[in-house]
Amino acid sequence: MARTTFHGDIESAGHEVVIALVRDWLAQPQLSMTLRRTGYETTYRDDTIEVYCHEATVPGTGDSFYLLEGVVEAEPATAAQRLAVLAGACRAAGIDCSIDYAEADAEGSAIGAESTIE
Repeated sequence: MARTTFHGDIESAGHEVVIALVRDWLAQPQLSMTLRRTGYETTYRDDTIEVYCHEATVPGTGDSFYLLEGVVEAEPATAAQRLAVLAGACRAAGIDCSIDYAEADAEGSAIGAESTIE
């Protein structure tokens, strides 16, 4: 089966906004974020997608954003359509989002050219 890895970032001042976007995107209303020592994070996995999203900060500024990474069990064109839904929801909410994706081998290593969705 084809696999596509992705990584990106979502700019936001609050975890409530980010988790709402990710919940809607994954159609998982019970999904929540857990507070860890370094900020909020969430993970999700099913037969079609694996997602890890966590809070990060810009050193020296205190500004936060969220990093997103994972694997879509699909070829890059299909994965791009799915990832574009999240990017579009972020745009509609007035939040910057950028997601890079590439075809991957069975171990999750990129084997194709990387593309970006904004």
